[in-house]
Amino acid sequence: MQQYARSLPILDASEQPLPTVEALDRLWTEVNQKPLWAPPRFFKYLKLRWRSRLKLLDPARLNLSMPPGKVNDCSTCTDICCIGPRSTVLLRLRDIATLKDIGRSDLITQRKPHFSAEELNARPALRRQITSRGWDTFPVLKQNTFGACGALSVSGKCLVYPHWPLACARFPFSLHLEAEEIFYSQRCQSFWIRNDSGAKVSEMAIAAVASYNERIKDLVLLAYAPEQLADLGLMKYLSLHPLG
Repeated sequence: MQQYARSLPILDASEQPLPTVEALDRLWTEVNQKPLWAPPRFFKYLKLRWRSRLKLLDPARLNLSMPPGKVNDCSTCTDICCIGPRSTVLLRLRDIATLKDIGRSDLITQRKPHFSAEELNARPALRRQITSRGWDTFPVLKQNTFGACGALSVSGKCLVYPHWPLACARFPFSLHLEAEEIFYSQRCQSFWIRNDSGAKVSEMAIAAVASYNERIKDLVLLAYAPEQLADLGLMKYLSLHPLG
């Protein structure tokens, strides 16, 4: 949806203040300045390491498994990736802060779709997502009664671009963590176009890695700075049993 959404006449990202996002970035810098394993936080660190990797990924060190220069062209899409239960967008702390700053906290909800056992068995990636603690803890982008994203206009354009969630910014690029590669999701139904400069491919790859890295940051911040997150007004959007 990226190119299609760029045609929207909205305020440029550099012109719109995002105070909560900026405060979240400062909080991450503060927490990350001291080694996470340093006393008296050692056992907290061990608990986090048991749950997940804590090292942020570098996009330059990952392989691109799609043909060079291949990117999506949303204007020629044969489907809309923003509709349907499998397109439910799980929000990160940064996404929540962004929606809060642009006055669209109405799009944040803990109401999530349910999937049959047959569908979960047929889609291992989907099963991994909805059985994760993140799925239980974090909210999602609201969908209407027809299963369409609440930020989708009747003409099929994103109403919050360029302040859309990280999962939207990287789609259809996806990360295969174990293989250390970024691949092009088969769920994308748009035709491909060639970008000779490679700038768009690089942009999408960076977004895919950023989406993963924010998950790691969320784990750390929820474990080490829940009070500060509450002061920023973010904890109220999470479930009653946050990570940490």
